[in-house]
Amino acid sequence: MAPSDPFGWVGATIGGKYRLDAVVGEGGFGVVYRGHHLGFDEPVAVKCLKLLGSLAPAEREAFQRMLLNEGRLLHRLSRASAGIVQALDTGAAVSPSGEWTPYLVLEWLDGAPLDHDIAARRARGGAARPLAEAIALLAPAAHALEVAHAQGVAHRDIKPANLFLTDIGGRRTLKVLDFGIAKVLGELSSMTQAMAETGSALRAFTVHYGAPEQFHQRFGATGPWTDVFALALVLIEVASGSRALLGSDVTQLYIAATDPAFRPSLRGAGVSAPEAVEAVLRRALAVEPRERYRTAGELWGALEAAMAAAVASVALAADATVSAPPTHAALPPPEPAPPVAPLTTMGGITASAPPPGAPPPGSLPAAPAAAAAGAARRRGLLLAVVSAVALAAALGAGAVAFFQHRAPDDALPARAGGGLTAPPAKAPPPPEMVRVPAGRFSMGSAKGGKSERPPHEVTLTRAFDLDRTEVTVAAYQRCVDAGRCTPSGLHGPRASDADVEQRGALCTAADPAKAQHPISCVDQGQAAAYCAFVGKRLPTEAEWEYAARGVDGREYPWGNEPPGCAHAVVSRPAGQGCGAIGKGTQEVGSATAGASPSGALDMAGNVWEWVADGWDPGAYAKGAQTDPQVPATGSKGVLRGGSWDFSASTAKSTFRLAFDREAGDVSTGFRCARTVD
Repeated sequence: MAPSDPFGWVGATIGGKYRLDAVVGEGGFGVVYRGHHLGFDEPVAVKCLKLLGSLAPAEREAFQRMLLNEGRLLHRLSRASAGIVQALDTGAAVSPSGEWTPYLVLEWLDGAPLDHDIAARRARGGAARPLAEAIALLAPAAHALEVAHAQGVAHRDIKPANLFLTDIGGRRTLKVLDFGIAKVLGELSSMTQAMAETGSALRAFTVHYGAPEQFHQRFGATGPWTDVFALALVLIEVASGSRALLGSDVTQLYIAATDPAFRPSLRGAGVSAPEAVEAVLRRALAVEPRERYRTAGELWGALEAAMAAAVASVALAADATVSAPPTHAALPPPEPAPPVAPLTTMGGITASAPPPGAPPPGSLPAAPAAAAAGAARRRGLLLAVVSAVALAAALGAGAVAFFQHRAPDDALPARAGGGLTAPPAKAPPPPEMVRVPAGRFSMGSAKGGKSERPPHEVTLTRAFDLDRTEVTVAAYQRCVDAGRCTPSGLHGPRASDADVEQRGALCTAADPAKAQHPISCVDQGQAAAYCAFVGKRLPTEAEWEYAARGVDGREYPWGNEPPGCAHAVVSRPAGQGCGAIGKGTQEVGSATAGASPSGALDMAGNVWEWVADGWDPGAYAKGAQTDPQVPATGSKGVLRGGSWDFSASTAKSTFRLAFDREAGDVSTGFRCARTVD
């Protein structure tokens, strides 16, 4: 059945510049139109939200502000990651049918949502994707979510309908849709009871992909860990062809999500999977949020590391058990999947019903005899190797670096007696990182500025690894070359053309001789994108200060004495040598006497360092806190550590600088962290 046009917008212009040409999809909370930007002469998608006409004027104004804020957030995230659909505009207008209509303008994508792809495969006879292919397919979505998670932002409605298959530069990839919509709907539900009383209340998540904390608040707050749960469910569905949470109503789905006895698994869905991969998914689908991976990046790093370890184990086992190498005839080429009919749709709302599906696949049959079991084992070894080759091909050259840096320590299984065993004890940090143990410290300073007061006790419950030095120009360039980071350069809402022309040459990437200097002229989103690229994240503000000063309350990373040339690269009066005004950065790690208690270098001076938090000048007034992090949803973020063009007083470990999150200046850089479990 063709979607309707309840607003009567087809053929009309909304916002004075978007002509709405056709309805391409309709869902419970919105209608998506194919539009045309009259100024740019390009197609756009316009999502108009429904069921809001009953809001009072004050509630309409509040809702529109909220939608604008979420649109801004989506715009920032999409600038940091190509895996997130771009938000172009927001607004509200009275439709031709007379209904008040808030709307969101998004980039137009040609392709199809992932749920259509899954349904089409079912309709062709239940041909689900191989596990390695499923992991590779979902990797762009995991990377995109990691960029958001690194900034403390969660999606809260990850599902196949919100993952869009499209082609970019001739390469099939996924884009994440509807960032912020779940939050908007959640806020709307609490804004007014009128909708609930009339039976038109909108659920802020999809029950088939809901985490326990979304069903009931007794499980705690939602957050990035909520997306981890949903992403694991989506992986099982992509690999099996059937939904992972089983239930015919909300009550049954609540039980499936919250009862430890009902944990979904690949094997339970009929997918042959290494035990190491199943262990990763068990953790991702833990009922208690604190037991899950912290971010999508941690989950995907663990999955890919588990697959790599399984491949290594299979290769060794195959070498020992298969006496002769197979001929080419023993490995027929995989049958290509028929193409999915492209849909022109947006926002997870589709133009037509998905094709009818076949019953979900059952469990794998058992081998009837020992001989058959041996043959099946050999076939399984070969199929696993083929699957590994497919994974390596899909991941490309960056896979080695991804496995090396992205995986949490406990994701790497140990071999014992030729099989996969439980994860080993925590491995030491890689050479380029330092280990910071969990602990308690006093954050802030009674002698500092207003935003540094009052000192308060902070408890960090999890150990973490921190880059020993700031990220270099050369390292950042590798991310740019891979298409995962945007080039650095002087930019920001207040950066004029004259600023760029006069000061842009001071950006470290502009000088070929500064490959080992810290990257500068990056904003918070660019920093988060790089950290996600290498399987890490930005440190929280509390983690950064704890790593910089330890537990003894020192003013600087090395102690309480003012910085000398061997301690830090900061601005000094002319004639004092190192770090004199205008001299610029030095190679990372040059100031060896400035090491922090954890062994990190350059935590004072060289370049300012972005942390994951948003700016809250009153955050310290809340008293003692555990694992604090201010969500990075406002316009300002936090820089720490001072820089080459600021005085030594700003290099104190407690000094906080508010800075526009979308700005990259000549002295803004960063380092990355990762959680140790």
